[in-house]
Amino acid sequence: MTNHFFRTLLCTAALFLINPTLDAAAQEQRAYDPEARLVELGITLPPPAKPVANYVNAVRTGNLIFTAGKGPRGADGTELRGKLGADITIEQGYAGARQTAINQLAVLKDMLGNLDRVVRVVKVLGMVNSDPNFTEQPAVINGFSDLIVEVFGERGRHGRSAVGMASLPRGQAVEIEMIVEVQPEESATMSSTNPLLLRYLGAAGWEIKDGNVTVLIDPYISRIKLGGGGHPDDNRPDYERSETAVSDTLLIDSIIQKADFILVHHGHFDHLGDVPYIARKTGAKVIGTESTITILRAYGIPEEQLYAVGGGEDYQFDNFSIRVVPSIHSALNEKHYHDTRRYNSESELKAPLRFDQFIEGGSLTFLARFEGKTVLTMGSMNFLEREMEGIHPDVLLAGINGSRLGLYNYDERLLTVTGFPPVVIPTHWDNFRLPYGYSQEANIDRNLVPFVEASAAISPHSKVIIPVHLETITIQ
Repeated sequence: MTNHFFRTLLCTAALFLINPTLDAAAQEQRAYDPEARLVELGITLPPPAKPVANYVNAVRTGNLIFTAGKGPRGADGTELRGKLGADITIEQGYAGARQTAINQLAVLKDMLGNLDRVVRVVKVLGMVNSDPNFTEQPAVINGFSDLIVEVFGERGRHGRSAVGMASLPRGQAVEIEMIVEVQPEESATMSSTNPLLLRYLGAAGWEIKDGNVTVLIDPYISRIKLGGGGHPDDNRPDYERSETAVSDTLLIDSIIQKADFILVHHGHFDHLGDVPYIARKTGAKVIGTESTITILRAYGIPEEQLYAVGGGEDYQFDNFSIRVVPSIHSALNEKHYHDTRRYNSESELKAPLRFDQFIEGGSLTFLARFEGKTVLTMGSMNFLEREMEGIHPDVLLAGINGSRLGLYNYDERLLTVTGFPPVVIPTHWDNFRLPYGYSQEANIDRNLVPFVEASAAISPHSKVIIPVHLETITIQ
């Protein structure tokens, strides 16, 4: 397996798990991409046929679209004509109904711009040109219904009538109309304005932009060769934890130009070590534990940039809000890790600190609300399940490293409590002692491949995206 392979790896499957706090159609809507399904099915929608009389292809009233009846006209202009039970077979009628579904999808695409704006296919009326003795109209209209469900998933399951007709216009074999619920106009505008751009900085670090704000999460760029565990070809200095902490400011300057907010999960150096320089460089507001904020004060970061939180806060800023969720650190050292040390206003710290002075100081998780999207961030391979209940993000940055295997049903509990998120992106899975550009194959094979396989079984409608250092992931 190669980094190139995992760069495009998306994990999807067919089991639909129902979360009691979301109705089935809403949860499916978040996880299923009808435009992508058309591509997978090899279907190219034709331009919708123009009405030949005093009517329109479809009418929208409120959040409902009522389509005019369409028939089985192919892209080449040919049309399936004849009576079921006399001139044409059920199989031919099925194919004609499927072509009719393509024609109705073309109408919806023309109206909406993107089929993902469909909330639910509500009702289908299928009319079959039938011989008087023909009674298998449902088997014919299945061609329409089956394709609609293939394209929309659970959103496509609809109420239906399949009836026989003595004749249909031009002798066409079928005519079908439908009623579709769509997103409100304001909702569609919000969801389509700006994509969410996520750039993986390595370790638990991210840069997230939505066109309004730039948010950094645990931005650790330096990737210091600390305490061994590096690569024999890495000729950089090898630091001990008792030495003074340093940051690679030239590398930081080449990667980070702007930040409005910095979210810090906890105070270990691979989370907080570069934040003093970045906060001073960008003037960003920093949100973290009291221990984190105390360290930043020692580095002279102005008070107006610092927000000390303990978990439970829910802050509204301009164009951005953040819910702070209490959390817990990974189960390190064969599950013996537990650090109760904390810094506060009485702690005597003098910058620059040693590496080992960057203590955990308590752990947090953040629910970051951007324009039209929510992102739940994790800074370690652990969480407090009761604190996550009811939080169902659009994007989950899931802590995925070997230490999670020391916890009970970690993958299943995490994906279940977060409502089987539409997009899951593993974080904190790499060897952060290696510089950018060095192979991470060992960590991919050890940490990511098993998680992708587990996710396919646990949350098959979640799209698992494997991040690549410094490459941008676009979430529409």
